[in-house]
Amino acid sequence: MEANVTVNCVHPGIVRTRLTREREGLITDLVFFLASKLLKTIPQAAATTCYVATNPSLTNVSGKYFVDCNETAPSKRASNLKEAARLWSASEIMVSTDPKSVLALISV
Repeated sequence: MEANVTVNCVHPGIVRTRLTREREGLITDLVFFLASKLLKTIPQAAATTCYVATNPSLTNVSGKYFVDCNETAPSKRASNLKEAARLWSASEIMVSTDPKSVLALISV
């Protein structure tokens, strides 16, 4: 039996949430006020994910990167195979059940 699976990457952008509510204060409020035009609402941030997951024209599209409901090229670093291998190794260590492996990663 063959699985009908596609895998794509979506970037929601910088989202305006209440995650910083514990850190409210003059500096945090000022930073968010100045950046407010760059921040997306939660529905705006979810739009690309919903688009890629449900658009019939993307049924057989896989391995692509989407921002603002558009396919785009990832950065050169994101396409670097050496960096990908390094990230994969670090991820394997992080999900390892051996605490010594995680400590070794942190000390690097």
